[in-house]
Amino acid sequence: MTYTYFQPEKEFSDCFRRKPFLFSHNLDSNDLFSTQSVEKLAEIWSRDNTKSGFFYLDRKFREWGSEDHKASLVEAFRHSDLSRMRMKLSFIHTQPKYDKVLETMTQELSELTHVDLAKEYRAPMETLFLTSPNEFTPYHIDSEDSFLLQIQGTKTIYIFDGSDKEILKDLDIEKYWAQNEIAFREEIRSRGQRFDMEPGTGVHIPMHFPHMVESGPTSSMSLSIGYESIAFDRDLFRVNHQLRKLGLNPTPPGKSKVIDNTKMAVFAGAKTITKTLKGLQHK
Repeated sequence: MTYTYFQPEKEFSDCFRRKPFLFSHNLDSNDLFSTQSVEKLAEIWSRDNTKSGFFYLDRKFREWGSEDHKASLVEAFRHSDLSRMRMKLSFIHTQPKYDKVLETMTQELSELTHVDLAKEYRAPMETLFLTSPNEFTPYHIDSEDSFLLQIQGTKTIYIFDGSDKEILKDLDIEKYWAQNEIAFREEIRSRGQRFDMEPGTGVHIPMHFPHMVESGPTSSMSLSIGYESIAFDRDLFRVNHQLRKLGLNPTPPGKSKVIDNTKMAVFAGAKTITKTLKGLQHK
C-alpha cells in the first residue's frame, strides 16, 4: 500500500492501544493546515453556531460563537505569539477537504495497525488545537485511542501508563466521567513518558492514558485523530461513581456484560423517573 500521510513503522501494529509511541507524518506541508487556511477555518467555525470548540484568550474563556469570540479571533491570530491563546476546533472533518484527510488517514491507520477501525470504533473525530507559546494543557484522560500530529511549532507531552493502577485507579476514571475532574499527584511525575514534538512528528495516546501538554516557545498547531471504541460507555463509569457513594464496590466496566447491562437498565429507569418527577413539578 502507498501511504499519503504516514511513514510505515512497526510500532503502529506492535503498540496501538497498548502504549504510546512516536511516528512520522507530512501534514506540516499540507496547505489545508497552513496558518492562512486555519484562520479561515476558525472564522467559519465562529460564524456557525452548529460548530463546536473552545477559545481561551488572555486567560479568559470566550463563549463559543459570541460577539466577543468573533471580535477576538482575528486579533488572536495576528498576534498569536503574544495573545496567550488556547483554541480547539472540533469536528473539522465536517468541512469539505478536511473530511477526505480523515477518511484517508483512517484507511492508512487501519492498514498500519492491522485493526479494522471502521468496524471496532465509532465514527472518528478530527480536532485541531492552536496554542500560543508556553501554554499548558492540564493532566486529563480521553475516551479515544488517538493520534496527535504536530503541524507547527513545538510542544512536549507527558503520557502516563493508564493500565497501571498505581497511576490511574478505577475511582479516578469514574470521577472524571462523572464530574470532569482528575487530580495530578506529584509523586507520579517521574513516571510520565516524555515526548518532544516538532512539525512532522506525531504520538499515539491510548484511551485513558493520562497526559498533560506544554507548548514550546512559538505558536503551536496540532491535529488529533480520535477513535472511540464501540464498547466504551461513559455512563457505566458514572453509574459506578454513584454506587460508590452508596458504599458499594462496583465491578469495573467491561468485566461482565450481564452486570454492565443491568447497571445501564437501572440507570435508564432512574433517568426516566427523574424526568417524570421534574415534569410533574412544573404542572
